[in-house]
Amino acid sequence: MATADKILLGYGVVSVGAVPIGLTRGGSSFSVEREFREIEADGDRGPVKGRIVIDREVAKLTVNGLELFNADDMTKYYPGIEIESITEPAPTIKKMKSSLKIAEGDYNDVKWEGKTKDGKVVTITVENAINMDNLEWTLEDKNEVVPALGFTATYLEDGRETPPWSVDYAV
Repeated sequence: MATADKILLGYGVVSVGAVPIGLTRGGSSFSVEREFREIEADGDRGPVKGRIVIDREVAKLTVNGLELFNADDMTKYYPGIEIESITEPAPTIKKMKSSLKIAEGDYNDVKWEGKTKDGKVVTITVENAINMDNLEWTLEDKNEVVPALGFTATYLEDGRETPPWSVDYAV
C-alpha cells in the first residue's frame, strides 16, 4: 500500500561552507543540466541503447536569501568581491567592491538539508560551488531585498570524471 511518507518537503536549511545562511524567502531550487549525445551510425532510425553518452553535466543550487546582508559574509556569496574596513571618519564602515579576481575562498561546498514527510533527512550538496549569477538586488519600496544566489558546482582539475554533486537520503 502506498503512503505519503516519502514526499520530500520543500523547506530546509542552506549552508555555505558549513555555515547556515539564515532566513530565505521563496525557497531554493536544485537542478542538474545534462547534455546527451547519441553516437549515430548509418541505418539508425533513432537512439540506440549503449550509444548515448553524457557530454556535459552542470549542477546548481539556487537560494533566495533574505538574511544575507552581513558585510563579512558577502565574499562567500559573491565571488571576486573584497571587503575593506574604513575607520575615518568614525564610525567604521565596511565597503564591498569588486576585486575582478576569483580567489580560492570563492569556492565553497553548499548544502541544502531538508526532510521527507516521515522525518528522514535528505541532503543536497554541490561541491566547490561558486555563484556565477550576476549580483542583482531589486530595491523596491515596501519590500525586502531577496537576491537569488545560484551556486554552480565545479569539477576539480584532477577529478573531471567525478561529478561534484550528490543527494544523500537517510534510511
